[in-house]
Amino acid sequence: MTDALVLEQITKNFGAKRAVDALSLTVPRGSLVGLVGPNGAGKTTTLSMATGLLRPDYGRVLVGGVDVWADPPAAKTLMGVLPDGLRLFDRLSGRELLRYVGLLRRVPPADIEARSRELLDALGLTEDADNLVVDYSSGMTKKIGLACALIHAPALLVLDEPFEAVDPLSGEVIRGIL
Repeated sequence: MTDALVLEQITKNFGAKRAVDALSLTVPRGSLVGLVGPNGAGKTTTLSMATGLLRPDYGRVLVGGVDVWADPPAAKTLMGVLPDGLRLFDRLSGRELLRYVGLLRRVPPADIEARSRELLDALGLTEDADNLVVDYSSGMTKKIGLACALIHAPALLVLDEPFEAVDPLSGEVIRGIL
């Protein structure tokens, strides 16, 4: 069985500052892994390289055995990503946003509808599904972002700061889903 994520000696410099230094990490399927450290430790840089948002200066990233930088489209179909500070199309309702993201991810429309219902229910957003995302609280926005990352049932889910701006009850809901 192929590991969900493999980082091989990834390195990233920003000018004279080395943000990530020859990091190797293997995340087996079915695992939950957290990166913990102070601000500026390279956590977001590492996740950005792992998800194809930032090219490493050196090293290789494999998602489900697919090289993220040799075949970005194939690797990205395997991932659901919720980056920190993600901007959403907030003039759509939650339901419309899930449909939009599902279509971008080439999920069949019937599956989008079924998955949207499941995710909205699991995240406690059903009652607000037809409200504009711009009117959501910070916690609700984080949850709809998570639903977007999950809509295509990815093999790998990468979350940066998943509990930031989330109330304790919502945090428990997210932990339960994970």
